[in-house]
Amino acid sequence: MSSPKSSIDALFPKPIDCGFDVRVYPLTLAHYALLEKINSYLVSGNHTPDSIEVIKTLYICTHSARETMENFESLESLAFDWAEGLPPALNTPIVEAIKKQIDAMAKVVPIVDGNDGKKKLAETDS
Repeated sequence: MSSPKSSIDALFPKPIDCGFDVRVYPLTLAHYALLEKINSYLVSGNHTPDSIEVIKTLYICTHSARETMENFESLESLAFDWAEGLPPALNTPIVEAIKKQIDAMAKVVPIVDGNDGKKKLAETDS
């Protein structure tokens, strides 16, 4: 069950500062689409990522989704230029911040029992 604070945090998430002028943005539908486009391990856990995929994933999560999409053809180059200025030890704080952003959202996603006894996301009428 979510608390009022976790609900508010999920509804109005803030970027998480990781140091070195790196912030992990709240993960939006646009970020998710970009992660899906590169078959990121964050959305497709059916493989072990290589270092290039990891750098592109971290870049997407730490930058504006709109700007990343506008420059998608240069994603690999942009991601490497960005990563080149960061110490390897920053990987862990970035990954932990991504987990926090995902956990904040997951805390407020309604889960219901399906007719088959399995848990599933609640469906909404749109």
